[in-house]
Amino acid sequence: MSVTKGTRPGRQPSASKAEDEGRVCSYAGCRTRLSVYNRSDRCWQHAEVVFPTFRGKRLRPGRA
Repeated sequence: MSVTKGTRPGRQPSASKAEDEGRVCSYAGCRTRLSVYNRSDRCWQHAEVVFPTFRGKRLRPGRA
């Protein structure tokens, strides 16, 4: 019995729609187009690092 991987039969889903086609990362020299779901003005690579708070304690960089 052979197992093959593929896609669902039929048409592929359309790409995510961009609200503004010219919306790009604000970091100097970066040409990454931003998604409508990205509320920031920067892409994930240039966004500021945010450390989440768990159980009321702030995690420090380099510690798990």
